[in-house]
Amino acid sequence: MNTKLLEWTTVGIAATLFAGAVIWLLFFRPTASLQSTNQPSSFDTATNNSTSVGVSTSSSNINSTQTINSTSQTSQQKIFEISQGPVVGATLIQTLNPTTTLARYINQTDGHVYDLPLDVPGAIPRVVSNVTIPGGERAVWFQQGNAAIIQYLNNNTIKTAYLGFPPASTTAGTLPTTIKFLPDNIVDLAASPDGKSVVYLLSTASGVDGYIAKYDGTGAKKLFSLPLSQVLVSWSSQSLLLVQTKSAAGVSGIAFAVDAKSGAITPLINAQGLTITANPSFSMLLYQISDGVTRTSYLHDVKSGLNAPVATINPSPEQCIWSSLTNTVAFCAEPIQYVPANYFDLWHQGTASAADDIFKVFSNINGVSVVASPGSSDGGSAADISEMSLSPDEHYLEYVTKGDRSVWGVRLTQ
Repeated sequence: MNTKLLEWTTVGIAATLFAGAVIWLLFFRPTASLQSTNQPSSFDTATNNSTSVGVSTSSSNINSTQTINSTSQTSQQKIFEISQGPVVGATLIQTLNPTTTLARYINQTDGHVYDLPLDVPGAIPRVVSNVTIPGGERAVWFQQGNAAIIQYLNNNTIKTAYLGFPPASTTAGTLPTTIKFLPDNIVDLAASPDGKSVVYLLSTASGVDGYIAKYDGTGAKKLFSLPLSQVLVSWSSQSLLLVQTKSAAGVSGIAFAVDAKSGAITPLINAQGLTITANPSFSMLLYQISDGVTRTSYLHDVKSGLNAPVATINPSPEQCIWSSLTNTVAFCAEPIQYVPANYFDLWHQGTASAADDIFKVFSNINGVSVVASPGSSDGGSAADISEMSLSPDEHYLEYVTKGDRSVWGVRLTQ
């Protein structure tokens, strides 16, 4: 996204440093040193801020098709356009009768939700939800894409709304969208791997509290607390959460594993410019560190504690997505040109951009292969990739470009 709601201020980083030192003293004991050599901000600035949420009760729009941002799916190139954007977010879902992969995306202009069948000649987007939420800035998907939580700015308050959609179908839907609101000013949130639960963070006077709830925000209970103000959360495996401080080149960062049932906190890694992601079994971590001069990405075996630099490339974990079918595979976007060690600091600030290729990283053999190169003979245009998702059968990969927020598909199998 173009600008940011939550700036990474000097005060915030200083607070993280101080609190990080406290955490290190409380939790960490000296271990074998890591080789020292960025996770995105939890929210980006709205370019079309919402002042209200309008809900249409008419079903006529839901049952119609739209030609807005439509792209004919007749091209046989590896990379193809799904929507011109801008979108809040996008995901890939599958229907069984017939078996079809659908690209589902949320229009940033009005918050309406659309489905587009992939590789169906002449297909045009179909409206799934006509709930109006202008200026949405983030979407987190639940229940295999049949629900989403959207965040948007309303009079300087971060609002968080749950939207439950009609069951995915290749025909027109008839059921209304379910709407519920979560607490205001959630600083970060994540969906459980099974899509049935949500974890979210709320700021406190001393740091953050982490809450766990059902996917629609009901039944919330506090799970953990940390004396850190600049924190991000992801839900890597069903039993473990991954909590980390926001990254900044040359600034010490910390990552923790949090038990999803007990809230028990286990320190994982402390390093400069740390950003990190975990595979679905939490057996392998992919992390990047930067001392402000160099940046290096590593694979970390949780059981053995061994680290190995990622072969040939230095992917940022925030531009990676792990396969849900193969525990040892991650798909990562990586700039095709040289970028400085503080590139992702500048990237978050909106002052730096670079075209990416998409790679497949094999953690078991520490190997890398090229999946697609936007703007090449593969199709598409050279792009700075901000988000990726995979279809359930992993025949398709989908990505959203930074800046114009357009949506593109990649055929992983022909």
